[in-house]
Amino acid sequence: MDSLLLEEKFKQLYVQHFEALCRYADFYCSDKLLAKDTVQQVFLRLWESQNDISTLANPRAYLYTSVKHQILNDQRKQQIIKQLDDEDAEIEADVLLDLQGKELKEKLELCIAMLPEKRQYIFRLSRQEHKTHQEIAELLDITPKTVENQIGKALKFLKSKIY
Repeated sequence: MDSLLLEEKFKQLYVQHFEALCRYADFYCSDKLLAKDTVQQVFLRLWESQNDISTLANPRAYLYTSVKHQILNDQRKQQIIKQLDDEDAEIEADVLLDLQGKELKEKLELCIAMLPEKRQYIFRLSRQEHKTHQEIAELLDITPKTVENQIGKALKFLKSKIY
């Protein structure tokens, strides 16, 4: 088909269907600008494949189907992008928590090292080796109340240094 005839047929299709296609697209995506862009993309693809214009048996059906498929494809792409963004945000949050956890552990370890030797030992037995007050008292030949007092003083000191 002659390029002038193709251009004329394209203009005719555009003028005849553009507004209705925009309303149709807006129904699916509820965004007038996005609907207009979608219809523009469909017409652009149609223009780029000029041979198709002359061979279309039902141009109206072709345009409506193309708009619907374009919207569905765009929505799928947006879902994938959102999923990737969510995964990136989750990874960033995990990394940040890991870093904060490591920093806190390092700070805690430095503060524990500042405790008096015996209090530090009692605290480590309790919190790191998970021994009961009774077990620590028997191991160090002191009363469980002394163990409790030493751990309480250690916790008070650590809280003051960390917070």
